[in-house]
Order: sequence, then C-alpha cells, then structure tokens
Amino acid sequence: MKKIERILAIIVLLLDNEIVSTAQLAQRFEVTKRTIFRDIETIELAGFPIISHSGRNGGFSLISSFKLRTHTYSGAEKQAILTALNIKEGLFGIADQQNTIKEKIELMQGKENKEKQVKTHFSFESPTMHRPEIEAETKGKINHINLALKNNKKLLIDYVDNKGEHTKRMIHPYEMMLMNGSWYIYSFCEKRSSFRYFKITRIRDLTIQQSTFEWSKYSNQRLIEPKGEVIQLRFRKEDLGKLYDYYTENEIQVTDTHVDVTIYSNQQKTILPFLMMFGNGVKVIAPDKLKELHKQEIIKLNGTY
Repeated sequence: MKKIERILAIIVLLLDNEIVSTAQLAQRFEVTKRTIFRDIETIELAGFPIISHSGRNGGFSLISSFKLRTHTYSGAEKQAILTALNIKEGLFGIADQQNTIKEKIELMQGKENKEKQVKTHFSFESPTMHRPEIEAETKGKINHINLALKNNKKLLIDYVDNKGEHTKRMIHPYEMMLMNGSWYIYSFCEKRSSFRYFKITRIRDLTIQQSTFEWSKYSNQRLIEPKGEVIQLRFRKEDLGKLYDYYTENEIQVTDTHVDVTIYSNQQKTILPFLMMFGNGVKVIAPDKLKELHKQEIIKLNGTY
C-alpha cells in the first residue's frame, strides 16, 4: 500500500474510532511503529488536530469537535456504495483502486454496522451472454478501454467486422455500454470519419495511444431503429418462456397450439440469425420478403451436410 493510501486509511480509522493504538495501526498496515509515528506527524501537519494518549490503553484520537463521525454517510448509504462497487466488480472485474475504496467504506461502517451488515442482494454468475472464458477476456479489454476513456486517449484496435475482415481502426472512445448481452464501445472512427459501435469481443487487439483527442458533444442513437414494416412470426407453444426474453406482452399472442409474435422492424436480414436459433420451431407469416430470405437460409444450412 502506498504511503498516501495508508495515511488516508489512518484518517478514516481516527474518524471512526475513539482511540487507535500505535500497535494496532502498525499491525493493520504491516509497517513499523516508527513509520506510524511519521504518518501521524504528516497528518498533524495537514491540519488534523490529533491527541496523543499515553498508558496501557493509549494511542491516538481526533478532537471530538473536529470529527465527522459516521454521520457523513448513514449505514444504508455506505451499504449502497458497497453494493454499487460490487456491481461494478461483477460487470467489469477489479479496476483502478476499487479494492482500496471498498476497504475505506468498510472501515467507516464501524463495529455495530458491520454486525448488522446488509446481505448482498446482487451477484453476477454470468453478466453477459458469453462463456466465462470470453467474459474474463472481455473484462481485461474493458479495463484498458476504461483507462483510455478517463484520459481521452485514442485507441488503435484490430477489429473483425460482420464479414470476418480484419481492419485497423484508430478510434476516439466515448462510452461503454451493455446491450443485448454484449459490451460495445461507442467511438469516433478516424477511418470512417463517423461515430460507430464496436463490439468488444470482436476487438482482437488494442493499444492505448499517447495522443489524445478533443472530447466533443455527440449523439448516441443507442441502436434504436425506426419502425419498419410489420413482421409476423409463429413459434411453438413450448418456446413461450424463451420468447419473453425478447418480446413484450403486447407483442405476444398465445393460442392453444402456438404463439404468434407481431413486431415492427426494418432489419429483416439481421433477424435471420435469431430465427435460425429456433430451428424448425419458427415460421415467418409476413412479410413475404422475409419468408423468402428465411427459406434461403434453411436451404443454405441444408447444403452444409
């Protein structure tokens, strides 16, 4: 632990306890008592009114009138912060000084609050649609992208597009987002001179550049598509549970023998991979163009074997 981190942690302990002994601090931070005395002196020079207590139960404390105590944050507020950090850890993995922040908040809770600590209500066994190995790889990329985001650094990426082609892109990263079970980075692409979404799993290599970019206002359309023509699909009734993963109650009509789905979309080609997931358990009712495209995909698949 760096000296500044240790000093901050000591201040938190002094704020949250009546008296803290030199031995406790030395053992807690795995340093010598001499180092603790130097740290206390540094804290005093910074303007903190520290009182030294001699004797068997001696140690250091702050003047009561100066203490912020734990009223700075209530127990529930501290727990909310810890929950947010745990969620961040589940989604991104350990990043920056997250462990140090969690440790400081936990120190601020005090003995009574620790005993009554609220149970964790969120966990992340698999926060995305990917295998654990892919998730671990993606979290590593996310941590690098996060560094670039914080410092407005350009990124050089090796990207594989929908056609399987590798391209080198110099991008200006603006925002990370989790959509449809996958992570994306919304960036300005110098190659295309426009803002684009890059799927992080398809970034095969990335390098943070020394050069920075001037952050500007941008319009993030969030991949929202305008309403297109009506698409009608018919699924097996036993697939109803799966369909609720993708469609709303208003879009689903359940009958005695099947399930009909009616949506508006202008992405007929991109819906085809989704339909293929259901094998022979889905039938396109309308439009005729999508029905024909679906037939062609089935013929292609049949020709594979």
